[in-house]
Amino acid sequence: MRTEAVPRERAYGKRRRRAVLLFSAAIFSSLGGCATHTTASGGKETSVLGGAVAVATQSFQPPPPTTLNLDTSKMIGNGTPSGNRVSLFWGLITLHDY
Repeated sequence: MRTEAVPRERAYGKRRRRAVLLFSAAIFSSLGGCATHTTASGGKETSVLGGAVAVATQSFQPPPPTTLNLDTSKMIGNGTPSGNRVSLFWGLITLHDY
């Protein structure tokens, strides 16, 4: 039986691919799932995909100044504000109704 030595570059490429695959799997698994907690005003805030999407109820807190702020009560105007807030892309865009 004939065995050939694996070239060093080939073995390094396999190890590198395996490391990249494990690193990618660790990153994607850490971004998954959701978390829910109670806000200071008594509502609930739920984060999905590591905070990429966050939904809060009864959150009458002002949005941070670093976000693109969209007030849906001015656009739609249902009457009484609900206090709901949706943050997208880790707070880059915030939709709120209050």
